[in-house]
Amino acid sequence: MFEKYIPVSGCRELAEAKEDRKTAKRIGQYRISKKALYYADGTYIPFADIGEVAVEKMTVPTKGCCGVVLEAPALTFMAGGAKRRIMADSEKQTGKLYEALTGRKPENAGL
Repeated sequence: MFEKYIPVSGCRELAEAKEDRKTAKRIGQYRISKKALYYADGTYIPFADIGEVAVEKMTVPTKGCCGVVLEAPALTFMAGGAKRRIMADSEKQTGKLYEALTGRKPENAGL
């Protein structure tokens, strides 16, 4: 798909990112390997650079006449010297991402 995978700004480069990406499992719009979290645009964050993973509730405004606001879980974490936030399509996917990033089940993570 991509000729070269690029680390997110401030993160380390994986020498074998292209080969590692081939082993990654898809979770929603993301891919998770044993070494990194891959975004759909060809960027990635190595697990070694990810810290302080937490689940937060985000409010997402919907389009339309009613002005409805939905609450959805999102993962926040520190990587590359910045706070990052990712949203999955469902709580189940958020739980799988949380487990992949932390190695722990999401029971006590607010999901």
